[in-house]
Amino acid sequence: MSENFYVNTVGAVPAGKLSEAVSLGVTLAEESKAAGSTRASVGTIMTGDNAGSVVFQQFFQSLNDFANVMDAFATSDTYGKIMGTGLTVTMRNIAKFCDVPFDAPTNPQRKYVILTRGKSHISQPELMELMAEASPMFAETGAQTFRFARIMTGNNAGDFLLGVTYPSMSEIEATYDAIASNPIAAKIYNALDVNLRTIIKVHSTAT
Repeated sequence: MSENFYVNTVGAVPAGKLSEAVSLGVTLAEESKAAGSTRASVGTIMTGDNAGSVVFQQFFQSLNDFANVMDAFATSDTYGKIMGTGLTVTMRNIAKFCDVPFDAPTNPQRKYVILTRGKSHISQPELMELMAEASPMFAETGAQTFRFARIMTGNNAGDFLLGVTYPSMSEIEATYDAIASNPIAAKIYNALDVNLRTIIKVHSTAT
């Protein structure tokens, strides 16, 4: 089943309730999958302004599937319990994938995600071409998946979002060492005003 849309929901939660919120998020991801998402995961944000927040990532074939999941959440005991931890939703964005070729492993190990968001100075086709040129470097340094999207909603509508998954922090380090001397990466940075880069630790995924 294809994944055409990505929904990223960030929630601030009191530190003493973080483990409870993540545990409930594991169940909520399963409910999301049952109600219509192709995949859903719960994690925690490790860096940036939202460090310490819970993040819920969902993948959909259509926006109707997203609507069906939100309808299911409206009557979900699990959703009520996770909100009862004091969680406050601070961001929810919907993005449409505009993927570029990437040689992913057969069974990707998505333990960490780096999200990079930015506003482009060049056209979407030109930026996608640069991303396609850069993707082999990410594969060589251990990235598991390489997904490119454009945000449709919220304050950052129109911005582009690159999500790259890794099996460990070692591969993240290797990738950023390679980026430092890669001319294609330099062209991408010149084309984008990066306004967010964050590392997410994935705790559980419903597939």
